[in-house]
Amino acid sequence: MADHLQVQGLCRFSFPCTGGFKKYHESLEDRRAALYAPKRLDERTLWFEHIFLPPLRAQQDADFTMHLLLGEDFPQPWRDRVEAGIKDVPQIQAHWRKPGDHRAICRDVLWGGRDGTAKAVAEFRLDDDDAVAVDYVGQLRRQFPKVNRLSNAQGRVALDHGRGIVLEAQQDATIKPHVLNTHCWSAGLSVFLRPDDEAIVMDFPHHKVWARMPFVNLTDQVMFIRGDHDHNDARTPFGAGHPVPVPDDQIPELLQRRFSIDFTAFQADWRDLTAP
Repeated sequence: MADHLQVQGLCRFSFPCTGGFKKYHESLEDRRAALYAPKRLDERTLWFEHIFLPPLRAQQDADFTMHLLLGEDFPQPWRDRVEAGIKDVPQIQAHWRKPGDHRAICRDVLWGGRDGTAKAVAEFRLDDDDAVAVDYVGQLRRQFPKVNRLSNAQGRVALDHGRGIVLEAQQDATIKPHVLNTHCWSAGLSVFLRPDDEAIVMDFPHHKVWARMPFVNLTDQVMFIRGDHDHNDARTPFGAGHPVPVPDDQIPELLQRRFSIDFTAFQADWRDLTAP
């Protein structure tokens, strides 16, 4: 349909590639060994199961695609856990790819998913320990007619949902939540593009998107989660956010209502996995 907004996201789950990481490795084999270390995969898969998947499974607007990019040699038993987790979420399309150039592979995946008949495509990116709220897709669709009025000559405009929750893993195996208002973090940021635009969301560094296209920042409700733990590629810039006071005893209900996440169960499984 000519007025239809397509929505598609990209998640790279420990995908061994050249480029795309801030942490340096001497070779692709070194990167693969680091990404596929059993302790790391145990922890990343737990975040994926408890944090990433539930709100996608519970999206109120089911008209979206999440492209999940993984290495074709993603090891067992974690591959079975990933496949089991996504089998009841038809919007998630797994792409098992050979290692290669990060940008080229991401471009191939997202271009391959574009609907040329749509009026525009909203593209966003998540890590496997991130999440978006259960009404995220619906909010993109509702807000598009408004923000599209600001699009530049190329038809590009960004929508930044800037209120989110950082779940910080502590050394004592507890999880500390931080509710923050932020500016151009990756998990709550979408770019609207024309379907025939050669660009993809990965072409725009999230912290510099304001310099590349018009953008709108909304902080009226909690819309994303960022995981913070020892296996992050980049540390959370807490100093760049503004704390929003929410009592700790309200966090479980907030996570259940906005993300369909059972915080108590996640805390228990994380403690069992990581407790010293």
